[in-house]
Amino acid sequence: MHSDKLKLTSQQLKEMYHFITTKYYEVDEFALCIILSLISKTHMIALGQPGIAKSAVLREIVEMIDFTDVEGTPYFHVQMGADISPSNVLGAPDIEYYKEHGIIKRAYEGFLPHAIVAFCSEFYRVNDQVANSGLLTILNEGEFKNGTDVIQTNLRFFMADTNFFPKQADDLDVEESDLRLQALHDRFLSRVLVKPITDDENKVKMILMDDNQQSDVKIPMADIVDFQDAIDSVVIPNQVALYMVHIANELQNKHHIFISPRRLKLSRNLVRAHALFNNRSKCNIADLEALQFSFWQKEEDIIKVKDLIYDTIGIPKKDAAEYRALMESIVDEMETAIENKQVLPNYDPDPIFSQAIGDLTKLSERILDKYTHIDDYSVVKSVYKDVQDRIKEVTVERHVL
Repeated sequence: MHSDKLKLTSQQLKEMYHFITTKYYEVDEFALCIILSLISKTHMIALGQPGIAKSAVLREIVEMIDFTDVEGTPYFHVQMGADISPSNVLGAPDIEYYKEHGIIKRAYEGFLPHAIVAFCSEFYRVNDQVANSGLLTILNEGEFKNGTDVIQTNLRFFMADTNFFPKQADDLDVEESDLRLQALHDRFLSRVLVKPITDDENKVKMILMDDNQQSDVKIPMADIVDFQDAIDSVVIPNQVALYMVHIANELQNKHHIFISPRRLKLSRNLVRAHALFNNRSKCNIADLEALQFSFWQKEEDIIKVKDLIYDTIGIPKKDAAEYRALMESIVDEMETAIENKQVLPNYDPDPIFSQAIGDLTKLSERILDKYTHIDDYSVVKSVYKDVQDRIKEVTVERHVL
Protein backbone atom coordinates (compact mmCIF):
# COMPACT_ATOMS: atom_id res chain seq x y z
CA MET A 1 0.00 0.00 0.00
CA HIS A 2 2.82 2.38 0.81
CA SER A 3 3.94 3.42 -2.62
CA ASP A 4 6.70 5.96 -3.10
CA LYS A 5 3.98 8.53 -3.82
CA LEU A 6 2.26 7.97 -0.46
CA LYS A 7 5.62 8.05 1.31
CA LEU A 8 6.41 11.38 -0.37
CA THR A 9 3.03 12.83 0.64
CA SER A 10 3.62 11.72 4.22
CA GLN A 11 6.98 13.49 4.21
CA GLN A 12 5.47 16.65 2.71
CA LEU A 13 2.73 16.70 5.33
CA LYS A 14 5.42 16.40 8.01
CA GLU A 15 7.18 19.40 6.44
CA MET A 16 3.88 21.29 6.39
CA TYR A 17 3.42 20.58 10.10
CA HIS A 18 7.00 21.62 10.86
CA PHE A 19 6.59 24.92 8.97
CA ILE A 20 3.35 25.80 10.77
CA THR A 21 4.67 24.96 14.24
CA THR A 22 7.89 26.87 13.56
CA LYS A 23 6.32 30.02 12.15
CA TYR A 24 3.50 30.11 14.70
CA TYR A 25 3.86 29.49 18.42
CA GLU A 26 2.05 27.05 20.72
CA VAL A 27 -0.11 25.65 17.92
CA ASP A 28 1.26 22.08 17.82
CA GLU A 29 -2.02 20.37 18.73
CA PHE A 30 -4.05 22.70 16.50
CA ALA A 31 -1.81 21.99 13.50
CA LEU A 32 -1.87 18.24 14.17
CA CYS A 33 -5.67 18.28 14.41
CA ILE A 34 -5.97 20.08 11.07
CA ILE A 35 -3.63 17.68 9.29
CA LEU A 36 -5.20 14.51 10.75
CA SER A 37 -8.67 15.85 9.94
CA LEU A 38 -7.56 16.71 6.40
CA ILE A 39 -6.07 13.23 5.89
CA SER A 40 -9.22 11.52 7.16
CA LYS A 41 -11.75 13.93 5.55
CA THR A 42 -13.07 14.66 9.02
CA HIS A 43 -14.98 17.87 9.72
CA MET A 44 -13.28 19.77 12.54
CA ILE A 45 -14.07 22.72 14.74
CA ALA A 46 -11.62 24.89 16.68
CA LEU A 47 -12.74 26.47 19.95
CA GLY A 48 -10.96 29.64 20.94
CA GLN A 49 -11.04 33.40 21.30
CA PRO A 50 -10.80 35.64 18.22
CA GLY A 51 -7.34 36.80 17.20
CA ILE A 52 -5.31 33.67 17.96
CA ALA A 53 -4.35 32.78 14.37
CA LYS A 54 -6.92 30.04 13.72
CA SER A 55 -7.80 31.28 10.24
CA ALA A 56 -4.18 32.31 9.56
CA VAL A 57 -2.90 28.78 10.19
CA LEU A 58 -5.53 27.25 7.90
CA ARG A 59 -4.75 29.79 5.17
CA GLU A 60 -1.06 28.89 5.45
CA ILE A 61 -1.95 25.22 4.93
CA VAL A 62 -4.12 26.05 1.92
CA GLU A 63 -1.22 28.05 0.46
CA MET A 64 0.93 24.90 0.64
CA ILE A 65 -1.55 22.91 -1.47
CA ASP A 66 -1.50 22.88 -5.29
CA PHE A 67 -5.10 22.67 -6.55
CA THR A 68 -4.16 22.62 -10.25
CA ASP A 69 -5.27 19.10 -11.13
CA VAL A 70 -8.55 18.91 -9.18
CA GLU A 71 -11.97 20.26 -10.03
CA GLY A 72 -13.59 22.86 -7.83
CA THR A 73 -13.04 26.11 -6.01
CA PRO A 74 -9.82 25.68 -4.01
CA TYR A 75 -10.86 27.58 -0.89
CA PHE A 76 -14.08 29.08 0.39
CA HIS A 77 -14.43 31.18 3.53
CA VAL A 78 -17.51 32.66 5.15
CA GLN A 79 -18.04 34.36 8.50
CA MET A 80 -21.42 33.55 9.98
CA GLY A 81 -23.71 36.20 11.40
CA ALA A 82 -27.31 37.33 11.52
CA ASP A 83 -27.00 39.07 8.14
CA ILE A 84 -25.59 36.02 6.32
CA SER A 85 -28.10 34.46 3.94
CA PRO A 86 -28.04 31.11 2.08
CA SER A 87 -26.88 33.04 -0.99
CA ASN A 88 -23.66 33.97 0.84
CA VAL A 89 -22.95 30.31 1.50
CA LEU A 90 -24.54 28.37 -1.36
CA GLY A 91 -24.62 30.88 -4.21
CA ALA A 92 -27.20 33.24 -5.66
CA PRO A 93 -30.55 31.81 -6.83
CA ASP A 94 -31.56 31.76 -10.49
CA ILE A 95 -34.61 34.04 -10.45
CA GLU A 96 -35.88 33.03 -13.89
CA TYR A 97 -35.63 29.33 -13.03
CA TYR A 98 -37.56 29.98 -9.81
CA LYS A 99 -40.29 31.88 -11.68
CA GLU A 100 -40.68 29.02 -14.13
CA HIS A 101 -40.37 26.02 -11.81
CA GLY A 102 -41.04 27.36 -8.31
CA ILE A 103 -37.81 25.69 -7.15
CA ILE A 104 -34.62 27.42 -6.04
CA LYS A 105 -31.60 26.65 -8.20
CA ARG A 106 -28.31 28.33 -7.36
CA ALA A 107 -25.19 29.42 -9.20
CA TYR A 108 -23.00 27.62 -6.67
CA GLU A 109 -19.60 27.85 -8.36
CA GLY A 110 -17.22 29.67 -6.01
CA PHE A 111 -19.33 28.84 -2.98
CA LEU A 112 -19.44 26.02 -0.41
CA PRO A 113 -20.96 23.30 -2.66
CA HIS A 114 -18.11 23.86 -5.15
CA ALA A 115 -15.29 24.21 -2.60
CA ILE A 116 -12.49 21.70 -2.00
CA VAL A 117 -11.40 23.23 1.31
CA ALA A 118 -13.85 25.38 3.28
CA PHE A 119 -13.59 27.44 6.45
CA CYS A 120 -16.53 28.87 8.35
CA SER A 121 -15.66 31.27 11.14
CA GLU A 122 -17.93 32.04 14.11
CA PHE A 123 -19.85 28.95 13.07
CA TYR A 124 -22.48 28.91 15.81
CA ARG A 125 -23.71 32.34 14.84
CA VAL A 126 -25.35 30.54 11.91
CA ASN A 127 -29.03 31.44 11.51
CA ASP A 128 -31.81 28.91 10.94
CA GLN A 129 -32.28 30.00 7.35
CA VAL A 130 -28.70 29.03 6.45
CA ALA A 131 -28.68 25.92 8.65
CA ASN A 132 -31.84 24.57 7.02
CA SER A 133 -30.92 25.43 3.43
CA GLY A 134 -28.68 22.43 2.78
CA LEU A 135 -25.69 22.98 5.05
CA LEU A 136 -26.36 19.80 7.06
CA THR A 137 -26.74 17.70 3.91
CA ILE A 138 -23.41 18.96 2.61
CA LEU A 139 -21.69 18.15 5.90
CA ASN A 140 -23.46 14.80 6.36
CA GLU A 141 -23.68 13.39 2.87
CA GLY A 142 -21.39 15.52 0.74
CA GLU A 143 -24.42 16.29 -1.41
CA PHE A 144 -26.16 19.51 -2.40
CA LYS A 145 -29.70 19.59 -3.77
CA ASN A 146 -29.76 22.26 -6.44
CA GLY A 147 -33.19 22.59 -7.98
CA THR A 148 -34.09 19.07 -9.05
CA ASP A 149 -30.42 18.03 -9.29
CA VAL A 150 -28.40 16.36 -6.56
CA ILE A 151 -24.80 17.58 -6.77
CA GLN A 152 -21.90 15.61 -5.34
CA THR A 153 -19.78 18.30 -3.73
CA ASN A 154 -16.02 18.66 -4.15
CA LEU A 155 -15.54 19.13 -0.40
CA ARG A 156 -12.43 17.38 0.91
CA PHE A 157 -12.01 19.29 4.18
CA PHE A 158 -14.32 21.49 6.24
CA MET A 159 -13.13 23.47 9.24
CA ALA A 160 -15.06 25.83 11.45
CA ASP A 161 -14.16 27.93 14.44
CA THR A 162 -16.15 29.29 17.34
CA ASN A 163 -15.65 31.03 20.66
CA PHE A 164 -18.40 28.95 22.31
CA PHE A 165 -19.97 25.51 22.06
CA PRO A 166 -23.75 25.06 22.20
CA LYS A 167 -24.90 23.71 25.56
CA GLN A 168 -25.97 20.08 25.76
CA ALA A 169 -29.36 18.73 26.80
CA ASP A 170 -28.14 17.92 30.32
CA ASP A 171 -26.92 21.47 31.02
CA LEU A 172 -29.10 23.30 33.54
CA ASP A 173 -29.27 26.55 31.55
CA VAL A 174 -29.67 24.99 28.10
CA GLU A 175 -31.82 26.99 25.68
CA GLU A 176 -33.81 25.93 22.64
CA SER A 177 -31.27 27.62 20.35
CA ASP A 178 -28.53 25.41 21.84
CA LEU A 179 -30.55 22.27 21.13
CA ARG A 180 -31.03 23.34 17.49
CA LEU A 181 -27.28 23.85 17.13
CA GLN A 182 -26.50 20.39 18.53
CA ALA A 183 -27.41 18.75 15.22
CA LEU A 184 -24.68 20.83 13.58
CA HIS A 185 -22.28 20.42 16.49
CA ASP A 186 -22.47 16.62 16.29
CA ARG A 187 -21.19 16.74 12.72
CA PHE A 188 -17.76 17.75 13.98
CA LEU A 189 -15.86 14.62 14.92
CA SER A 190 -12.61 16.58 15.44
CA ARG A 191 -12.54 19.25 18.10
CA VAL A 192 -9.56 21.23 19.31
CA LEU A 193 -9.08 23.97 21.87
CA VAL A 194 -6.80 26.77 20.64
CA LYS A 195 -5.42 28.94 23.43
CA PRO A 196 -3.65 32.31 23.26
CA ILE A 197 0.14 32.27 23.54
CA THR A 198 1.10 32.01 27.21
CA ASP A 199 4.92 32.04 27.16
CA ASP A 200 6.34 35.58 27.18
CA GLU A 201 9.38 34.54 25.15
CA ASN A 202 7.07 33.21 22.44
CA LYS A 203 5.09 36.46 22.55
CA VAL A 204 8.31 38.36 21.83
CA LYS A 205 9.09 36.00 18.94
CA MET A 206 5.57 36.55 17.60
CA ILE A 207 6.09 40.33 17.64
CA LEU A 208 9.39 39.97 15.77
CA MET A 209 8.25 37.23 13.36
CA ASP A 210 8.52 37.62 9.61
CA ASP A 211 4.89 37.62 8.46
CA ASN A 212 6.01 37.10 4.86
CA GLN A 213 7.89 33.89 5.64
CA GLN A 214 6.73 31.24 3.16
CA SER A 215 7.19 27.50 2.86
CA ASP A 216 8.77 25.69 -0.07
CA VAL A 217 6.24 22.88 0.42
CA LYS A 218 3.66 22.50 -2.35
CA ILE A 219 1.57 19.33 -2.13
CA PRO A 220 -0.69 18.50 -5.09
CA MET A 221 -4.29 18.20 -3.90
CA ALA A 222 -4.56 15.12 -6.11
CA ASP A 223 -1.89 13.47 -3.92
CA ILE A 224 -3.80 14.42 -0.77
CA VAL A 225 -6.94 12.86 -2.30
CA ASP A 226 -4.95 9.64 -2.89
CA PHE A 227 -3.81 9.84 0.73
CA GLN A 228 -7.41 10.27 1.90
CA ASP A 229 -8.54 7.34 -0.24
CA ALA A 230 -5.81 5.16 1.33
CA ILE A 231 -7.36 5.50 4.81
CA ASP A 232 -9.55 2.41 4.50
CA SER A 233 -6.50 0.26 3.76
CA VAL A 234 -4.74 1.14 7.02
CA VAL A 235 -4.90 -1.85 9.35
CA ILE A 236 -6.15 -1.46 12.93
CA PRO A 237 -4.92 -4.46 14.96
CA ASN A 238 -7.32 -6.02 17.42
CA GLN A 239 -5.18 -4.80 20.34
CA VAL A 240 -5.46 -1.16 19.24
CA ALA A 241 -9.23 -1.52 18.85
CA LEU A 242 -9.41 -3.00 22.36
CA TYR A 243 -7.51 0.00 23.72
CA MET A 244 -9.97 2.36 21.99
CA VAL A 245 -12.84 0.58 23.75
CA HIS A 246 -10.89 0.61 27.03
CA ILE A 247 -10.43 4.39 26.85
CA ALA A 248 -14.12 4.96 26.03
CA ASN A 249 -15.21 2.72 28.91
CA GLU A 250 -12.83 4.34 31.39
CA LEU A 251 -14.03 7.83 30.42
CA GLN A 252 -17.60 6.74 31.10
CA ASN A 253 -16.81 4.91 34.36
CA LYS A 254 -14.39 7.41 35.87
CA HIS A 255 -15.56 10.76 34.51
CA HIS A 256 -19.10 10.18 33.15
CA ILE A 257 -17.93 11.21 29.67
CA PHE A 258 -20.08 9.25 27.22
CA ILE A 259 -18.54 8.23 23.89
CA SER A 260 -21.36 7.08 21.63
CA PRO A 261 -20.84 3.94 19.51
CA ARG A 262 -21.06 6.18 16.43
CA ARG A 263 -18.30 8.51 17.64
CA LEU A 264 -16.18 5.53 18.74
CA LYS A 265 -16.42 3.95 15.30
CA LEU A 266 -15.84 7.16 13.34
CA SER A 267 -12.78 7.93 15.47
CA ARG A 268 -10.96 4.99 13.92
CA ASN A 269 -10.21 7.10 10.84
CA LEU A 270 -8.40 9.69 12.95
CA VAL A 271 -6.31 6.85 14.42
CA ARG A 272 -5.63 5.56 10.90
CA ALA A 273 -4.73 9.09 9.76
CA HIS A 274 -2.17 9.31 12.56
CA ALA A 275 -0.54 6.13 11.24
CA LEU A 276 -0.55 7.39 7.63
CA PHE A 277 0.88 10.73 8.74
CA ASN A 278 3.76 8.75 10.25
CA ASN A 279 4.21 6.71 7.05
CA ARG A 280 2.74 3.48 8.41
CA SER A 281 0.09 1.22 6.88
CA LYS A 282 -0.70 -0.36 10.25
CA CYS A 283 -1.78 1.38 13.44
CA ASN A 284 -0.02 0.96 16.75
CA ILE A 285 -0.80 2.16 20.24
CA ALA A 286 0.94 5.52 19.68
CA ASP A 287 -1.78 6.40 17.13
CA LEU A 288 -4.34 6.58 19.94
CA GLU A 289 -2.99 10.11 20.47
CA ALA A 290 -5.46 11.17 17.77
CA LEU A 291 -8.41 10.36 20.07
CA GLN A 292 -7.68 13.54 22.04
CA PHE A 293 -9.48 15.37 19.22
CA SER A 294 -12.67 13.30 19.20
CA PHE A 295 -13.29 11.99 22.73
CA TRP A 296 -14.31 15.22 24.48
CA GLN A 297 -17.54 17.21 24.56
CA LYS A 298 -16.86 20.03 27.03
CA GLU A 299 -13.72 22.07 27.64
CA GLU A 300 -13.39 20.69 31.17
CA ASP A 301 -13.21 17.16 29.71
CA ILE A 302 -10.04 17.81 27.72
CA ILE A 303 -7.44 17.18 30.41
CA LYS A 304 -9.25 14.06 31.63
CA VAL A 305 -9.33 12.63 28.11
CA LYS A 306 -5.68 13.46 27.44
CA ASP A 307 -4.49 11.98 30.73
CA LEU A 308 -6.33 8.71 30.11
CA ILE A 309 -5.09 8.45 26.51
CA TYR A 310 -1.47 9.03 27.45
CA ASP A 311 -1.76 6.63 30.38
CA THR A 312 -3.07 4.03 27.95
CA ILE A 313 -0.32 4.69 25.42
CA GLY A 314 2.12 4.03 28.25
CA ILE A 315 0.61 0.61 29.07
CA PRO A 316 3.10 -1.42 26.97
CA LYS A 317 5.99 0.27 28.77
CA LYS A 318 4.42 -0.48 32.16
CA ASP A 319 3.68 -4.07 31.09
CA ALA A 320 7.26 -4.52 29.86
CA ALA A 321 8.59 -3.38 33.23
CA GLU A 322 6.27 -5.83 35.00
CA TYR A 323 7.29 -8.71 32.70
CA ARG A 324 10.97 -7.96 33.22
CA ALA A 325 10.54 -7.87 37.01
CA LEU A 326 8.72 -11.23 36.90
CA MET A 327 11.46 -12.75 34.74
CA GLU A 328 14.17 -11.59 37.11
CA SER A 329 12.16 -12.80 40.11
CA ILE A 330 11.83 -16.28 38.60
CA VAL A 331 15.55 -16.49 37.90
CA ASP A 332 16.46 -15.09 41.34
CA GLU A 333 14.24 -17.67 43.06
CA MET A 334 15.85 -20.43 41.01
CA GLU A 335 19.37 -19.31 41.88
CA THR A 336 18.48 -18.92 45.58
CA ALA A 337 16.90 -22.38 45.71
CA ILE A 338 19.96 -23.95 44.07
CA GLU A 339 22.32 -22.15 46.44
CA ASN A 340 20.31 -23.21 49.52
CA LYS A 341 19.76 -26.84 48.53
CA GLN A 342 23.01 -27.86 46.86
CA VAL A 343 24.63 -28.53 50.29
CA LEU A 344 21.87 -30.97 51.20
CA PRO A 345 22.25 -34.74 50.80
CA ASN A 346 20.66 -36.25 47.71
CA TYR A 347 20.59 -32.79 46.12
CA ASP A 348 18.71 -32.89 42.77
CA PRO A 349 18.60 -29.54 40.87
CA ASP A 350 16.36 -30.88 38.10
CA PRO A 351 13.00 -29.98 39.74
CA ILE A 352 14.26 -26.46 40.45
CA PHE A 353 15.30 -25.95 36.81
CA SER A 354 12.04 -27.52 35.63
CA GLN A 355 10.00 -25.13 37.76
CA ALA A 356 11.94 -22.08 36.49
CA ILE A 357 11.62 -23.15 32.83
CA GLY A 358 7.89 -23.75 33.32
CA ASP A 359 7.37 -20.34 34.94
CA LEU A 360 9.38 -18.56 32.25
CA THR A 361 7.44 -20.38 29.54
CA LYS A 362 4.13 -19.34 31.12
CA LEU A 363 5.40 -15.75 31.23
CA SER A 364 6.28 -15.81 27.52
CA GLU A 365 2.82 -17.24 26.73
CA ARG A 366 1.22 -14.53 28.84
CA ILE A 367 3.09 -11.86 26.88
CA LEU A 368 2.03 -13.28 23.50
CA ASP A 369 -1.55 -13.71 24.68
CA LYS A 370 -1.85 -9.97 25.35
CA TYR A 371 0.45 -8.77 22.54
CA THR A 372 -0.49 -10.96 19.59
CA HIS A 373 1.16 -8.45 17.22
CA ILE A 374 4.26 -8.15 19.34
CA ASP A 375 6.36 -6.64 16.52
CA ASP A 376 4.29 -3.47 16.94
CA TYR A 377 5.51 -3.02 20.53
CA SER A 378 9.29 -2.83 20.57
CA VAL A 379 9.57 -2.38 24.35
CA VAL A 380 7.51 -5.55 24.98
CA LYS A 381 9.25 -7.45 22.19
CA SER A 382 12.61 -6.72 23.82
CA VAL A 383 11.46 -8.26 27.11
CA TYR A 384 9.93 -11.23 25.32
CA LYS A 385 13.24 -11.90 23.58
CA ASP A 386 15.05 -11.70 26.94
CA VAL A 387 12.60 -14.24 28.43
CA GLN A 388 13.23 -16.60 25.51
CA ASP A 389 17.00 -16.19 25.97
CA ARG A 390 16.65 -16.96 29.69
CA ILE A 391 14.71 -20.14 28.92
CA LYS A 392 17.54 -21.27 26.63
CA GLU A 393 20.20 -20.36 29.22
CA VAL A 394 18.42 -22.21 32.03
CA THR A 395 17.87 -25.23 29.78
CA VAL A 396 21.59 -25.37 28.93
CA GLU A 397 22.54 -24.94 32.59
CA ARG A 398 20.14 -27.74 33.52
CA HIS A 399 21.81 -30.15 31.11
CA VAL A 400 25.29 -29.16 32.26
CA LEU A 401 24.47 -29.83 35.90
